[in-house]
Amino acid sequence: MMGQLTFRKLNNELSELVNLYTNNSWNFQADPSPSEDEIIKRYKAGWYEDDKETFWIEKNKKKTGLIILSDMSDTMPLLYDVRLANEMRGKGYGEQAVKWAANYIFSSSTEKIRVEAYTRHDNYAMRKVFYKCHFQKEGYLRDSWENDDGSVEDALVYAIIRKDWEQGKKTPIKLDDVPF
Repeated sequence: MMGQLTFRKLNNELSELVNLYTNNSWNFQADPSPSEDEIIKRYKAGWYEDDKETFWIEKNKKKTGLIILSDMSDTMPLLYDVRLANEMRGKGYGEQAVKWAANYIFSSSTEKIRVEAYTRHDNYAMRKVFYKCHFQKEGYLRDSWENDDGSVEDALVYAIIRKDWEQGKKTPIKLDDVPF
């Protein structure tokens, strides 16, 4: 049985953060294997807090992932990153995490209009999660995902608007209403 996840703000837990990043694979990230030094550098520079809110994903009080929400001062924040430990993937936890993030953002302020998210074109697991969580696919962005190795991938943008979140549905978009 899947079980419930809990979410708790990152708080002076650098060694656990390094452990999560360095002991799991991140094939769909720009930097799939960040070094301990890079993680420490980002942490000490305040990267996880710079107009961001970072949360541990926990199961049975064990840190099993991370959610980073960005542009939190904006009316349209970004679901910047969802990372699950290798053993947590493919079990429905990504869906729980994304639903929690949308609920957290929309419940935190009535001023929040929408939540946006991006993923690589070949990250089918994340694309499926967004679909199940009522995020609407709003665009396909060619050559827009720069990887640290110099390669470039296509990406997709997804979003959920407040009305759809409140009603538990997904309204269609008018992407092709005119040919230009």
